[in-house]
Amino acid sequence: MKHIVGAVIFMTGISVTYAADKADITAGPERDRCWHDYSDRGKASECLHELSDKSNKKMDAMITATARQIKENNTGPVFRSNNPQRTIGDDFSKFFLASQNSWKAYRKNFCLGVGSQIGEDAWDYWPYIYQCQINLNQRHAEEIKMLRADEE
Repeated sequence: MKHIVGAVIFMTGISVTYAADKADITAGPERDRCWHDYSDRGKASECLHELSDKSNKKMDAMITATARQIKENNTGPVFRSNNPQRTIGDDFSKFFLASQNSWKAYRKNFCLGVGSQIGEDAWDYWPYIYQCQINLNQRHAEEIKMLRADEE
């Protein structure tokens, strides 16, 4: 009996892992909710656009807060710096913000590429892009949290 239970647990774990690997970048609960709530495709697309904007603004706020936390929590001087006022946080924050600007360009171009698979004239071109941005923002937020910048 223990072997059967163990096998079932193991197989469940495999299917969950497999499902995560097979997730569609254009799928998500936001898209499902907008399509469910609005029978008109234009209204559903507007709904998803609003959610994408909200997600992008939330990401921008997280980036700004993280850059501030990096500066506040890394106050030590930079080794061999000619400027005694320059801190590790100043340098770290500068590199962090530059990387986030690059990431935003990546998000834009990647999601435009994802949308292009169906063509710009298709009715769901922009919803594909909006959901892609939401999904990338959610995953990137987890990456930023790994910095643990809010810890002193």
